[in-house]
Amino acid sequence: MAASRAPSPSVKDRKGRWFRKLKDRYRLLLINDSTFEERFSMRLNRLNVLLLATFAFVLYGAFVTAVIVFTPLKRLIPGYADQETKRNAYRSLVLADSLELKVRQRDLYIKNLRSVLSGDAKADSTNLFAPLSERPGAEDLAPSEADGLLRARIAREEAYSLNEGRAAADRRELAGIFFFPPLRGIITTTFDRRQDHFGIDIVTKADAAVKACLAGTVTLASWTTDAGHVLHVQHANDLVSIYKHNSVLLKKVGDKVKAGEAIAIVGDSGELTTGPHLHFELWLNGEPVDPQAYMVFQ
Repeated sequence: MAASRAPSPSVKDRKGRWFRKLKDRYRLLLINDSTFEERFSMRLNRLNVLLLATFAFVLYGAFVTAVIVFTPLKRLIPGYADQETKRNAYRSLVLADSLELKVRQRDLYIKNLRSVLSGDAKADSTNLFAPLSERPGAEDLAPSEADGLLRARIAREEAYSLNEGRAAADRRELAGIFFFPPLRGIITTTFDRRQDHFGIDIVTKADAAVKACLAGTVTLASWTTDAGHVLHVQHANDLVSIYKHNSVLLKKVGDKVKAGEAIAIVGDSGELTTGPHLHFELWLNGEPVDPQAYMVFQ
């Protein structure tokens, strides 16, 4: 008679045995190896050990994450950029853009200055380095109503003496001449013979073009300690115009200039200056004349 086979355990029985194994209790003992004295005892099971290991792993991961986020160690991680690094990168980008703009402006300044020195620039440009929208048009160069009123008032006067009693005929002769203002700006110091100030000081934007008041010939283009770059232009009728404290002279001795032609660039060269401006003098027959009596500068 054949022996009967034992029935195979079901899946439910196997799961029950595996769960019971997790709950089987064990004792962890620490015993003195010499005296066999029990020093520490703990009851454990496999489930407790598994939960304790999981908790320790999670706690360790949280600790490592906190160290990376809240300490400077995060800078050692490749590809990680902190806020300070990002701010420095942004500031560097802004400075680079500003530097690029400054370089473009400098290149444009040098290009325009070369054009002026070579004679390629137009003579009627007030500021060769200003944008086209800021340059004067034909209406700006035309005589204003104030110019006409000033010349009419001077023409109606019967007598005018320069400092040494010059005749009225000479004054009316100047009043009939149309002078081109060498510069548009604010007059900070007026003509005063008593203070030995034989001209006027005109303040305007830096790098503005200085223009000849009348057609003539350059008789002096030099440098002096007091006045810096100086330019003298001889005109008809023994009239001489003088331009001081320029940063650049665009003409040389012997050059012919037209009224309104750019002859220099405003600057603050020389010792007798406190900032960028033009000192302009007008001399007739060897005597200084007040330029404001014949020109409007604002």
